[in-house]
Amino acid sequence: MKQSLFFKQSKPITVKILGGFILLLTLALIYEGVAKSNQIIIMLVIGVVLLGYSISFELCNNFNNFKHFKLFGLSLFKQNLPSFSPNYISVFSASYKKGSEWGPVAAIGKHSINKEYVIRLFNQNNHFTVFRSNSLEKATTKATKLGTMLKVEVKINE
Repeated sequence: MKQSLFFKQSKPITVKILGGFILLLTLALIYEGVAKSNQIIIMLVIGVVLLGYSISFELCNNFNNFKHFKLFGLSLFKQNLPSFSPNYISVFSASYKKGSEWGPVAAIGKHSINKEYVIRLFNQNNHFTVFRSNSLEKATTKATKLGTMLKVEVKINE
């Protein structure tokens, strides 16, 4: 019997801001009545797509894995991922530095440091990251379910 788990990838905050800004701009143009209908439709579609799209990994117990491109939770199409049979699953915290010379990061300094918890599948020297979260509890729960389904060891490093 095929079992599968979905791991929705987080969307960059800039995409959310841009999508919201485009929708607000579209509403302002509708209110003012200065844009043509085809321009409004195109801007609405771009704003909705930016706010509604997501990418998810579907991991199956038979290792027939997929990458789903979704719009508001409905899968538009899916792509086969290379077969990856892990020896173990690791949950650990990852800190990364994000530098910028423009935008909101530049206003508070040259870089920001973010901390996330990562679920990564390991097979000898190869690895595949399936999920990132700000919550250790959420990452641990998902990794435990995945480990049970795939029948592999889960290592949790806080």
